[in-house]
Amino acid sequence: MKENYLIPIVHFDERIMAKGEGSFVYDTKGNKYLDLNSGQFCTIFGHANKELTDQICKTMNQLSHTASNILSEPVIECVKNLNRISGEMNAYSILLSTGAEAVEFCIRYAKHIKGKNGIVCYDKGYHGLTLGAQSLTYSGQFAMPRVEEIYPIKIPDTFITEELLDCHIEELDKLLKEQNSHIAAVLMEPIISVGGMIIPPKKWYKKVRQLCDEYDVLLIFDESQTGFGRLGKWFAYQHFDVVPDMVAIAKGLGQGYPVSGVLFNEKIIPRQGFSMTHYSSHQNDAFAANIINIGIEYIERNNLLSKVIELGEYFKSKLLLLQEKNKIVCKARGCGLMLGLDLYFDGAKNYREIYKHLSGKMTDKGVIIQGTNAGMTLRFLPDYLISKQNIDLAINTLDDVLKTEEWEKYI
Repeated sequence: MKENYLIPIVHFDERIMAKGEGSFVYDTKGNKYLDLNSGQFCTIFGHANKELTDQICKTMNQLSHTASNILSEPVIECVKNLNRISGEMNAYSILLSTGAEAVEFCIRYAKHIKGKNGIVCYDKGYHGLTLGAQSLTYSGQFAMPRVEEIYPIKIPDTFITEELLDCHIEELDKLLKEQNSHIAAVLMEPIISVGGMIIPPKKWYKKVRQLCDEYDVLLIFDESQTGFGRLGKWFAYQHFDVVPDMVAIAKGLGQGYPVSGVLFNEKIIPRQGFSMTHYSSHQNDAFAANIINIGIEYIERNNLLSKVIELGEYFKSKLLLLQEKNKIVCKARGCGLMLGLDLYFDGAKNYREIYKHLSGKMTDKGVIIQGTNAGMTLRFLPDYLISKQNIDLAINTLDDVLKTEEWEKYI
């Protein structure tokens, strides 16, 4: 690796990337890699999409930034577009920079609106690493100091039985009933990514919405990964047929640029306005607004929501076929282009080492993947323009690595 003065907060791969094109990235030696992560789930239209890059660069010659209390035409157009695609939410919006910042905004205003500090979260949810967000990430076990009045609950599994799901609903009901005087909001990822690519059933979210209404608690969806078309609808709440009070959006929203936002249900906007203000250097930037406007137009013009559904079904069908013939992978699942597959080795206690070897071999063969859930789960969030041919390439490469490696020594 070249001389590197980055703070060593993660283990960096030895390869240095030089360029990207479509679903692929290329390193400095000219090696080509299929990117099944679309960057960090952000480059949803592929790397270096020239059509979009040209449009974004053109807007930079007009206006990119204003003071926090001064509006621009792109921002007015953007929030109108977000309102339109938000459907029943009839959303009011703010544009920000990162997913964690959007989550912090939701937490801050939920507490302000309800006059209470408590937040319910999943025990294995991920919401970012700023202080408030990290206090909700994995129940705040890694936060120092941890924000108080966090109430973690267990996540209903993708393949949960009706009986066990009812137990989860009863537990949430009991928590909200007993701690109602403290709880301002319930904050959830619609699909739990870092925690293991878990997709709770639609009934769960309908019941959560019902309980939040019953106990006068706000419902917040963190759609940093699921929003902006990832599931084949604009937002995951539309897939689950519920209408939350707040939605944090990020990642794909910015097409690889640091852009995020928050949608507020019109019903929670006070007629007289909020008594608490919010200022950050890059809120409601014209640059961010232009990126979002360009993205919405591109998705609609190319009918990408339906294509995401089609490609997601194709990808999942290939994962299901793979698990039929290879017994060390199981529980293929997915919604749109957000999919998961579990590794299974009888007697294995440390999946991190298994995944480390697997991902290294995959990268050597030209396919970049990511694991989660302590290495047990592979997650796939490719760009919306990935071809079926490249999905086949990914599956065939994974099949080859699974069949040819001597896994016993890692168990």
